[in-house]
Amino acid sequence: MNGLPNKVAIIGGGPTGIGVARELIEGGIEVDLYEAEADFGGVWNAEAPCGRTYESLHLISPKFNTQVADFPMPEDYPPYPNHRQMLAYIRSYAKAFGVYERAHFNAAVESLTPEGDGWRLETCAGHSEVYPLVVVCNGLQRVPRYPAEALPGWFSGEIMHACDYKSADRLKGKRVLVVGGGNSGCDIAVDAIRTAEAVFHSTRRGYYYQPKFIYGKPTPQWMMELGNKFATKEETLAYIEEVFKLAGYDGTDYGLPAPDYPLDGAHPVMNSLLLYHIGHGDVTPKGDIEGFDGSTVCFVDGSSEEIDTILYATGYSRDFPFLDSSLLEWKGDIPDLFLHSTPRNHDNILFMGFINAAGGLGDGLKTQGLYVLNYARALFGNTAGLRNFLAAKKADHPDLGETYFIDSYRHQWEADLWKLLGHMRRYRDMLAEGSESGVEEAAE
Repeated sequence: MNGLPNKVAIIGGGPTGIGVARELIEGGIEVDLYEAEADFGGVWNAEAPCGRTYESLHLISPKFNTQVADFPMPEDYPPYPNHRQMLAYIRSYAKAFGVYERAHFNAAVESLTPEGDGWRLETCAGHSEVYPLVVVCNGLQRVPRYPAEALPGWFSGEIMHACDYKSADRLKGKRVLVVGGGNSGCDIAVDAIRTAEAVFHSTRRGYYYQPKFIYGKPTPQWMMELGNKFATKEETLAYIEEVFKLAGYDGTDYGLPAPDYPLDGAHPVMNSLLLYHIGHGDVTPKGDIEGFDGSTVCFVDGSSEEIDTILYATGYSRDFPFLDSSLLEWKGDIPDLFLHSTPRNHDNILFMGFINAAGGLGDGLKTQGLYVLNYARALFGNTAGLRNFLAAKKADHPDLGETYFIDSYRHQWEADLWKLLGHMRRYRDMLAEGSESGVEEAAE
C-alpha cells in the first residue's frame, strides 16, 4: 500500500475502541489508539468532559449481556452495575488485552486528511503519521441536541442538557422540567425528586416502560428465555405486554398516552421507578412544550407551569471535528454508512460503535472487533475477499430492520441487533475469502 506499514489507527478509547483494539492486537495487527482524555472509559469516564455519568447512574442493560463472554464481570457485581463498576470493568478489559501499551492519552485528534493511499492523523500532542486504515470510535454522545424547532417566547430560567447533569444537588429546591422520554430523561426525572421542589416530565408521545426485573430476573434475560414458547412474534409481544401491565408498567394506567408503535418498535425504556413516582405525585407528566413566557412554560394541552430549570434529555449529534464533512456521504445529518460502519466512498476508514440496538455491549463488541480484523487483513493483503466486499458494499442494501422502528432522530441508527450481527458475520466471512489467516471466528 504505497509503502505504508500495515498499522491501524483507532480514534477513541471508549468500549468500542478498546474492543476493536483487542481483536486487532490478538490478530497480530499493529495498533495505535488515540484517546483525548488521560485514561480509557469514554462516556463512562466520569472525570472527563466526554463522561456522561451522574452520581446515581446504573446500567440499563444487565450484566449478563453487557459483559464480553470470554471476559465476565466480577461475580460480586450486581445484575445492573453502577457506572463506577462499569468503568472499572472497561479499564480491566483494556489492561488484560494489552490495549494500554498501544494507547496515546491526552492526544485528541485534530485532523484526519487523505494522503496517498492512507490518512494523515495529527493530534494536539504532536503526533503526525499516515495510516493505511483508520477506525473512528469517538462515540455517539458527542454534541448535545436541543429541540430542533425554535419555540416561541423566551425562558428566563436555567437551561441544562443531560450531559451537564452530575447529581441531584444542582437541582435542590428548584422546580424542574425534564424534557425527553428516553432512558436518560426518565432516569434523571426520577433522580431529581430527591432534592427538587417539584419535577415535571415532558414527552411527545406514549412509551412502553419496561421494568428492570420480571420474575426475579433482569427483564431482557426473562424475554430471551421465553424462546419459542409462542407460535408467533405477535403472540410473544402480547404476552410480554400483559405481564408488564399486571406488574404495573402500563403507562395508560397512570394517565399517560398509549404508545403509537409496537412494543419492540423503539429503543426500550428500562425504568422501574418512573411510573411509581408518577403514581405518588413525585413526578408530574406533561406533554409537548408550546412556548415560554419568562419563567412560565406553556404546554400544548393549554396548561402551564412555573419552572426554574429546564433539563433537556434530547440526545446528541455525531461529531467528527477532525474530519472534513465533505469527505463523507450523508443521509440527513448522519453519515450514510454500509452496516452503519463502512463508507461506500472510502476503502480505508471505518466507523465503529455508531448504532443503537436493544442489547448489551457484549452482544456486539466481539463481532465488531472481528469484522475490523478481517477488514484489515483483507485490505493489507489486497485479497479476493476484499474485492468482493468492496463491490458488495456499493450494491447491497442488507435488511437491518431499520424501517420497523419509529421515525425519530435517534432511530435513524437503530437496528435489529440479531439482523445486524448476522450481516456483520456474513460480510466478515466474505472479507476472509482468500486470506492466509482464514476466517476469524469466536463464541459470540
